[in-house]
Amino acid sequence: MKKAFSILSLILPLFLTACGSDEFKGRYTDQEGLKSYEFLPDGELRIVSDKNETFGRYEYESNDKKITLMSEQNTPSGTVTVNEDGSLQLDATTLTRSVDTAMLANSTWIGNEGQYTFTLTFTPTEKGLETYSELVTYYDDDMTYVYQTDDSITKLSGNQLFLDNTVYSVSDVSDTSLKLSIGNQSMVIHKHPKDTRIEFRDGYSNVDDE
Repeated sequence: MKKAFSILSLILPLFLTACGSDEFKGRYTDQEGLKSYEFLPDGELRIVSDKNETFGRYEYESNDKKITLMSEQNTPSGTVTVNEDGSLQLDATTLTRSVDTAMLANSTWIGNEGQYTFTLTFTPTEKGLETYSELVTYYDDDMTYVYQTDDSITKLSGNQLFLDNTVYSVSDVSDTSLKLSIGNQSMVIHKHPKDTRIEFRDGYSNVDDE
């Protein structure tokens, strides 16, 4: 039996909402991808480094593109600048947009790369962010495909996404797409309404039907 390539049994910050609203939301990570700063509604700031979690407050001035941090529980204080490219500057540290739970919740993400197509559908539950993944591997020699599914719980840490015990690096995040990488393999996935179905390639048949 053919074995599908398991690049993904796979499997994210809200985009900047300035527009003069003085509201800023999203999750950002440092250059090493080890520390994350998550700007939550109502001026709450959540910082996670390794297994340590601290909370503070922030105020955003959309006209000046400045975020003022207010110290609580040893949270760094100072001023953060919103750069033109959407990254944040905290002293000498550049923070890059990353994925957060709100971005993934109740949506389906679909990617195509070479002989592979996959989808990730995220549903918030009491257990966490439940994830239903679908992976299709196409074979041109006999025009067949292998279809696999899996259920898991997604967790985020720094610039990494954990699908149970499998770890993926996340980069190039926007409000509608992001890149997942594992080893030297990578794939860009795009956001769709929840439960959007895979469109199988024309002319290929499911190996299980033969």
